[in-house]
Amino acid sequence: LGKPLNDINNPEYDDQGRTLYSDEETGEKKPVLEALVEYPCLFAMKIVGANEGEFAKEMVQVVAESCEVDVEYVENSVKDNGKWTSVTVKAPVKNAEMLYSLYENIDRDPRVKFKF
Repeated sequence: LGKPLNDINNPEYDDQGRTLYSDEETGEKKPVLEALVEYPCLFAMKIVGANEGEFAKEMVQVVAESCEVDVEYVENSVKDNGKWTSVTVKAPVKNAEMLYSLYENIDRDPRVKFKF
């Protein structure tokens, strides 16, 4: 028995730091968001951050700008929980590069604690 493919305890990364996924049949390696997501799609994402300012509204704006659409095209729901706010969005992404860019843009806001 060799090393298992897609070992969650020992992930592989490409030169840009993206987690790689190996095709179980061919062994071909691709970044996870290229290998496992079909595009275009509405990509569901939850963003959790400090309940400061207009966090939810601003996160929806980041999603809209990153996906090159107006804010009214970003489905979203918000939950406030005292110190934290969570924003669940359906991001209309066209391809993996757009999705990676969206994650990078969300990470620029220091209020963001988690995204998944």
